[in-house]
Amino acid sequence: MSFRQSISLAIIASTFVVASACTDKGKVSETKAREHVEVLAKLANEDVEQLRRGLPLGAKALGEGLSTEGDEAPEPEFLRQHLDRVRNAERDLAIAKSTFFAVVDTEGKVLRSDQDPDTLVGKSMLTSFPELRRALEGDFVETYGVMRELQGSRSGPDEQRVVGAPIRDDKGEIVGAYVSGWSLERYAYRLEHALRGEVTREAEKESGGKVPLAYAFVFRGEKVYGAPVTPAVNEEALQELNLAAATKDGVVFHDQVVITGRKFGVAAQRVDELGDDSGVAVLRSEI
Repeated sequence: MSFRQSISLAIIASTFVVASACTDKGKVSETKAREHVEVLAKLANEDVEQLRRGLPLGAKALGEGLSTEGDEAPEPEFLRQHLDRVRNAERDLAIAKSTFFAVVDTEGKVLRSDQDPDTLVGKSMLTSFPELRRALEGDFVETYGVMRELQGSRSGPDEQRVVGAPIRDDKGEIVGAYVSGWSLERYAYRLEHALRGEVTREAEKESGGKVPLAYAFVFRGEKVYGAPVTPAVNEEALQELNLAAATKDGVVFHDQVVITGRKFGVAAQRVDELGDDSGVAVLRSEI
């Protein structure tokens, strides 16, 4: 074989390797999943900040509206209307991704929430979220817990991230707390909705592009939460990866996994604003 023939064969082989890498669907999915997870991490940061900025302002507005009601507890329907007015008046709250807003009394019992039907009213939130007591002592609180009425689904485990701010009357005395937050399953659905919008727009830009399978998750410690309709095997596969450990020290984890015979790209990233050992993850598979 001549030197020129050897060079030609080497070029052909190199071209074949590059072309194969470009068409490796698993690698494409992994690369895209990493891009997606960085976007979702930024969204999660923004969502947390909206409640941090908006809830104290909403609590102040609630106190001003309630201070004229005398010593008797306000009527539930008045509270519902007041909750809506306060949320709509504060931009950060109006666009917040919370799955509930509620007013609790000084004992931590829900006076009214924005849920219909209101399964929270009359329930003590301190039972599930004991740290909320600090909101009734004057602090802004961010905490986690499990409350059946706030579950994203009725069939499996879920967890809720809850924030609370003290409500003060016109004398400055604490008369309750303004509480909001989200079920991690329902919040995963919010992220997944944003993710699927992104992959759909991506596919539309390509001639004959097919929309890939894409799932979003929230992880907290060893637990992984997907949207309520996410296949359980997806959550189980991610839990085996121990995402909290894999993303330690700011590492953006990415790899490929096979779930029920299909290859997925996976990526995960910590979101410190969500709490210790918490973050978001993505699964993507090309069609």
